[in-house]
Amino acid sequence: MSQVLSQSTLRILELVKQEGRINVYSFIKTNFKNDSYRKIYTHIYQLEKRGYLEKYKLKDLEFIRVSSKGLSAVDTYKREKDGKWKMIIFDIPESKRTVRDYLRTKLKQLGFKRWQNSIWITPYRLPDDVVSELKELSEKYFVRLITIESINNDSDLKKLF
Repeated sequence: MSQVLSQSTLRILELVKQEGRINVYSFIKTNFKNDSYRKIYTHIYQLEKRGYLEKYKLKDLEFIRVSSKGLSAVDTYKREKDGKWKMIIFDIPESKRTVRDYLRTKLKQLGFKRWQNSIWITPYRLPDDVVSELKELSEKYFVRLITIESINNDSDLKKLF
């Protein structure tokens, strides 16, 4: 599966996307008043190194904008309901704990909620690349993606979302 991005990374990318392009100093001071400037600047620097942000200078000021890779990441984690439930059922052995932990983290990022230990569910649309990654996982491990039109008595699930 693709790289796991933290919630703070996704927040920075979404904020920069909304701005279009913005001065780095203004961006940090406006959106992260209660955080350490150095910490956020370092995070932005890392995002630039990983290709999610583009940094450039204009009249001695540093500006940032979201790169195409960053836009793709933001779109992947965008949550749009499509009227269907998506359920992931998996059984990954203890010997492959890192794969299992990675899958759980990725599912959380995509808006899935744990229904039972190895059953996760979401009402949100899944991007095609995520569906193909899940298909790859299903070839190596017991990972199944199920799309459900309706569930009887789903009020408890709706409360999760």
